[in-house]
Amino acid sequence: MTTNSWNIFIGTPDDFEDKAQVTEQCLEIANKANFPTDYKDMYEHLFGNENAELYMVLNESGKIYGFATCDNIPESSNTYIHGIIIHPEIQGIGFGLMLIDEILKKNGNHFLTARTHNPRVYAMMSSVAYNGDANMVFPNINSCNIPEEIWSVVASHPDMENADEDMIVRNAYPDEKVSQKVRDENIYNIFKKLSANDAQVVVVCTKKPSWL
Repeated sequence: MTTNSWNIFIGTPDDFEDKAQVTEQCLEIANKANFPTDYKDMYEHLFGNENAELYMVLNESGKIYGFATCDNIPESSNTYIHGIIIHPEIQGIGFGLMLIDEILKKNGNHFLTARTHNPRVYAMMSSVAYNGDANMVFPNINSCNIPEEIWSVVASHPDMENADEDMIVRNAYPDEKVSQKVRDENIYNIFKKLSANDAQVVVVCTKKPSWL
């Protein structure tokens, strides 16, 4: 896919010959975006799972300016996003959502999931909810009950399976994670329940769910 002078590269760990260079570029982006990590953790994030899907935002010279990693879980029709990080120079102009759109196009699953400390990730994911309905995002701003099917999706990935009744994984991170601003105060209210090292599980129905 090409958007003016920007490209989205989609691959797996085996598609990258110089993993060290890719890791260094992604680590630089994470540091500039105030996401605390180190080389070892970044390498593991990108290449630790040979079945992971990697999505890279590249400029016309092939330099990385943003990236996302995810797991495709077809048995639960779920795509789990491990993380999306965009270089500050191109933040706020739609590249995060562009990556999410590419992830949805590739897998076509009914659910998009993640765990995060960042309200902006929740806002981005909410934008692809079925029919644009805020009640198709869990937990949601209207405090709707969480259907059993959603709990089954939560249990389908080890990063989410220990979530509590508020869909929060306590002490999920060894370091405090960044929390970026969003315009919707209702989203902030969801994240008020989190301590500095907690992660909010987010489940988005991207297609019509079985209970409708």
